[in-house]
Amino acid sequence: MRKIGFRNVKTAIAVFITLMIYFLLSLIDSNFAYTWYSPFFASIAAVYSMQSNRSKSFALARVRALGSLVGGLFGMVLIVLYESFIMDFIISNYGNVINMLVLFILTALFIIVLIYLLVRFNVFDLVWVAALTYLSVTISTRNNLPVVPFAFNRILSTIIGVTVTLLVEHFKLPRYKNKDILFVSGLDGCLLNDNKEMSTFTKYNLTKMLNDGLNFTVSTTRTPASLSKIFNGVPLMNNLMIMNGAVVYDMQNELYLDIKYIDKGVQRGIDEYFASKDRNTFTYTIIDDALSIYHMIFENEAEEKFYADRKNNYFKNHVKGKLNETDNALFYILIDKIEVVNKYKEDLLKLYSDSIHIQIYEYSFFKGYYFMKIYTSKASKLVALEEFLNKHQYTQVVSFGSKEYDLEIMARSDFSVCLANADDIVKQSADLVLDTDNPEAIIRFIQKSFYQKKTTQFKAIKSR
Repeated sequence: MRKIGFRNVKTAIAVFITLMIYFLLSLIDSNFAYTWYSPFFASIAAVYSMQSNRSKSFALARVRALGSLVGGLFGMVLIVLYESFIMDFIISNYGNVINMLVLFILTALFIIVLIYLLVRFNVFDLVWVAALTYLSVTISTRNNLPVVPFAFNRILSTIIGVTVTLLVEHFKLPRYKNKDILFVSGLDGCLLNDNKEMSTFTKYNLTKMLNDGLNFTVSTTRTPASLSKIFNGVPLMNNLMIMNGAVVYDMQNELYLDIKYIDKGVQRGIDEYFASKDRNTFTYTIIDDALSIYHMIFENEAEEKFYADRKNNYFKNHVKGKLNETDNALFYILIDKIEVVNKYKEDLLKLYSDSIHIQIYEYSFFKGYYFMKIYTSKASKLVALEEFLNKHQYTQVVSFGSKEYDLEIMARSDFSVCLANADDIVKQSADLVLDTDNPEAIIRFIQKSFYQKKTTQFKAIKSR
């Protein structure tokens, strides 16, 4: 059974505080409490504003508070004007039924004005909350309260509710944090589930630990195109080691910092080899700090799918044609049957074994086809990690891997971990194999290690 999350607990605490405010006000002056404060609206605002991290909570608290203020005041002005100049005339001449009808017509017409003004001033996010508060002021039963205190009741209750949420969100019990440990993780088979995305649990808790000072980075073959979606909203402060270590990437500023291209002479030789085979390749390069991919006619439906899945991505420019000879190739990709890519690998290593590194693995979305990726031999996950460690000081490095190409960083680490569904060779090399294939187990391991004062547990597990 899944445990109750801390966000649930914080929401309950915030709701309880909003209710206790009404309770205490009632003890002091029940009439004042009834007139100026609604525990119902305060509690709703508290629940609405409590999000997975402080920045999201603050953003929604702002929306709730400002939306309630605008909608409440707008509704109050409408009702004050209606009751002062129109209502008595309508009731005395046409009766209460027509009075209600006129009020409803005006309410519907003026919500158009409210929404128009909000959209006109580009505050689209306030529309829903403003409309909700506007309607609660104009057509809710006021229980004999004058419209002004009734409107301010709604506005003040909402502001109090979101304020309580922000205070609860910012309150923290002191916890020890191991900021001198570097956690390095792969993505596929580590943090990503079967849908190739991070679960809500993983994203929420990773974000929370990063905000607490967790030193974390990623070592992956992926490009910024997929990373931007995977880590959307996650505050990754350390640079990432991507494209098999060929590039160091600043996620916060979307910058390519350290790029290892294939040697120019080797690049020409690879181009000539595939030209002699009349074989398409996806040739990756970085021009003006933008990732571009050059390709010719696709060889098979697997390459067509690969292109179709990526052609509209903001972080990639797809160009039909050959890479200009003056531009540098970062790496090559082609997709084919295993016997075909193995033959290409054999031929190229005979020519350039000292200059290139070739990676082959199955295309998970197209059974029977394999990726072949060609990088410079100067680029690897291990080299990227060593260069990262030369710039920073950590007492320990803990790594998480799943594939054969993760072995080099796992061997370099002080402690290595994998899930139960990792490649057999990885499980044989790891210091700890978790007894599940659920990526959330890795986050729980990081939590335990990051917040635990004693870090000798790594040595204890190794010695078993």
